[in-house]
Amino acid sequence: MPGLTHGRSRCAIRAGTGRRGFTLVELCVVVLLIVTLTAVAAPSFAGFWQASQARNCAWQVAALAHRARDYAISRAVRVALQYDETQGRFLLTAEVENASDPADFQQLQLAGAQPVTIPDAVTNVAVTVENGQAGPDLPIVFFPDGQALAAHILLTGSQGAWSVNVVPLTGQAKVVEGDAESQ
Repeated sequence: MPGLTHGRSRCAIRAGTGRRGFTLVELCVVVLLIVTLTAVAAPSFAGFWQASQARNCAWQVAALAHRARDYAISRAVRVALQYDETQGRFLLTAEVENASDPADFQQLQLAGAQPVTIPDAVTNVAVTVENGQAGPDLPIVFFPDGQALAAHILLTGSQGAWSVNVVPLTGQAKVVEGDAESQ
């Protein structure tokens, strides 16, 4: 009987040993599926990222315009939102208090008023101020009474366009997807 017991234990060992891993073919198929899905999805993720950067930039410019309006009202000075084309950024400048020259403006160094740098996803920036005058050197001026010059900022990228519109009577800035001026 010792042989019979020995045979049973062998069977017990074989029966308890199951397949505990993946074959090389199964692993290759899974890797191939992952690579294929990544190749299909990657372009759409890149487009989503670029659109997100451009949209975020438009909202940051609008926030800078809100900050300009608030600062102009609280300090009773004129504040300008300007696009610096050479450095590719929007920044705030304010009228120097008690200055002898009324056109004397200097860059604001405040929390919430940091310059907004245009991301690579934005390929074109167009600034139009009152009466259709266009150009990067034209400032959008916010006055102490809360009003501003009417302005339209168009940020265009490969994934679409976003507009920042400044309403003259209230000085409020609004972000709209697309070119709001042409609609």
